Amino acid sequence: MLVFVTSILLGSFVQLGNAQTPSDASTRLVPSWIKHTALQWSQQEISDDDFTNCMRWLVEHQIIPVEDIVEEEDNSVIPDSVKKIAYSWNHGQVPDVEFIHGVEYLVRHGVIELDDNFVSQLSQDSLAQISVQNDTRKSVMIIPVFTASAYSEHGFYSYYDGKCNTVCLTSVIYTHAPLGYTASGKGVDVLGSLGYYTLTDIDVDKNPEILLQYDKVILLHNEYVTQKEFNAITTHSHVVYLYPNALYGKITVDYNSNTITLVRGHNYPDVKIRNGFDWKFDNSRFEYDTHCNNWQFYNITNGIMLDCYPENHLAHNTKLLKAIKNYS
Repeated sequence: MLVFVTSILLGSFVQLGNAQTPSDASTRLVPSWIKHTALQWSQQEISDDDFTNCMRWLVEHQIIPVEDIVEEEDNSVIPDSVKKIAYSWNHGQVPDVEFIHGVEYLVRHGVIELDDNFVSQLSQDSLAQISVQNDTRKSVMIIPVFTASAYSEHGFYSYYDGKCNTVCLTSVIYTHAPLGYTASGKGVDVLGSLGYYTLTDIDVDKNPEILLQYDKVILLHNEYVTQKEFNAITTHSHVVYLYPNALYGKITVDYNSNTITLVRGHNYPDVKIRNGFDWKFDNSRFEYDTHCNNWQFYNITNGIMLDCYPENHLAHNTKLLKAIKNYS
């Protein structure tokens, strides 16, 4: 799981989007949260795929500018030397330019495959319109680690699919596993890169009052939550319900055993039960609109809800990112 440290300033974010010649590389300012990601990777806390996906997004958005590189596409594995550079760079033992050269190596050798169709040529004005780096209002997204755990192998869905008995309705909490499509992995990457603060389900469950520190809460595909988390979210005054089917299954948590257990919802313990909280604003009917061709937000008591599942569109959709930022 990529947890982004978002302490960079908008000035640094924009400056890295400027085209520079290779001779300018030593003057580039690399955002500090990238160092955190590089450290996680160098210590094997996140996978190679997570790291390269993060670097790809940064390169395509010119946050790390890699200029005039022709991919040799030998699909080389990541050499240990790049991991050593990432570790040393995080500890201030090598300059930014050496880390950038490591990323350039990964692009050149096809480890990081760039998407020619990706919206990567964002202007400085566009970046300013979607980034929250200089916002005075604090916005936070809640990373759905409980949902990622529910979808894990031998988790809740093994029970739903008839492959396992109720023992599979208790799942280990995987705090470092890749989030994936079902747990808003791309959404976390994109919003984290734009400067949104991050909390996890665990943070909110253990300290529900923490949400009061933020002017705006962005909910992702947090499908499985505890009663305390549900209460904290639904009583906050400004929530962006970005993914349908959030707040759907009620779970309990045992932090001693590091597990979650489904107690109500998703046709359990009775087939007639859908939303585990009997939440009147449940919008799960929109979950299967993954095209988002005519998306819109609509108002509910404590915020706004999106009427499609945006996981594959956030990174490309500047209009949607503006709408998230501008909601207040």
